Amino acid sequence: MQETYKIGNAQWIGSRHMQSSYFASKCSETAVMAVLADGTIDHINGRRCAVLAVEACIREFGNMPDAEFMAAYFECMARKILRDMHELIYAGKQPFLSLDIQVIRRHELFYYHAGNSRMFLFDGTSLKLLEGRSGSAAFGRGWISGLLSQGFWEALHEKELVSYLCEKGHPYEKAQKMLSGVIQKNRKQAGNAAAVLIEDCL
Repeated sequence: MQETYKIGNAQWIGSRHMQSSYFASKCSETAVMAVLADGTIDHINGRRCAVLAVEACIREFGNMPDAEFMAAYFECMARKILRDMHELIYAGKQPFLSLDIQVIRRHELFYYHAGNSRMFLFDGTSLKLLEGRSGSAAFGRGWISGLLSQGFWEALHEKELVSYLCEKGHPYEKAQKMLSGVIQKNRKQAGNAAAVLIEDCL
């Protein structure tokens, strides 16, 4: 089977004592899902929230609806995640979680965003932020989509991101170089930095 998507990632704990971000991806012959969650607090519960959220999304990969129902699909997952966090982890306290989800299928990208992370789409020349809580966009051959935690986004400017994305190589190599750029900034209050990059190679 010919590979459809190339996926790369990078992660760094920054100045935190605990890694509170978590990510995963899952592919089929026709689609890919990537999820990035950040529990936002330097505590075991932040990590637990992120893991719970990502694993809940990945379990739903096989239940994706048709395109017109994707926004409702994302909202349903988000409500379930918040409910589970409330019941299993926070015991009545209001949780806070940054959550980014991307689904790419048939050259169309669907996304969901909540919190302090960021998502983008890179067409080989310019970078476009994916705005709003949810939406969709065309996704062409050789294009790259990205999910970045707050630690990444605060450290690297848009021009720096574009320079890394324009380099040749697998998305994993690009993500690692981006991470090196974050670490070189030597920010004293650097938070967790995590990135997932997806490239369409068909």
